[in-house]
Amino acid sequence: MVRVKNRWNQDARPRSVAQMANGIGASVWKLAAEVLLNLENENFETATQTQRVDILEELVCYLVHFCDRWTYPKADQAQRSEFISCLVGDMARMLEDSRVDVQGGGEYQSVFVDKLNQRSGDYADYGFSEAEGGSFAMRCRLGERVQLSMGDRDNRWIPDYIVAREAPQMEAALTTSLAGLVNFEN
Repeated sequence: MVRVKNRWNQDARPRSVAQMANGIGASVWKLAAEVLLNLENENFETATQTQRVDILEELVCYLVHFCDRWTYPKADQAQRSEFISCLVGDMARMLEDSRVDVQGGGEYQSVFVDKLNQRSGDYADYGFSEAEGGSFAMRCRLGERVQLSMGDRDNRWIPDYIVAREAPQMEAALTTSLAGLVNFEN
């Protein structure tokens, strides 16, 4: 699994909520890109660059929701709102840059935010614990979403692969990153 940042270089210095969100955003992006690469290395079909960005978008939606669920018991409402807003803004800009590179100009940030809100509402129906991450059903939903973005070859195995391998690994890495970079007590 890809290595993600799990501590600040200068530990003693307090970080703003925006700085923490930016650090986590880098981890989210790296993890989503790693899962996409793993899918391709496992010979699942991704035929176009647009399809790859669609997959990244689904993974980012899941990971942002994961961050929100992880943050909920640790921050007050204002801190949580600022953290998630900054994280979503970073992810929207990164995904828009990717879409512009692949599809040309357009307003992609608002489309991503709408999708994220829809996915978060969907994932909110499933269980989550800090110790175990997303529930089996939540991971299955992610697998289904990724499956819909993938090509047809071996498509039926994608949810199983996501649930069994990728979701637990990316959740564990993101949890480590969150625990090391996010502290609302400062």
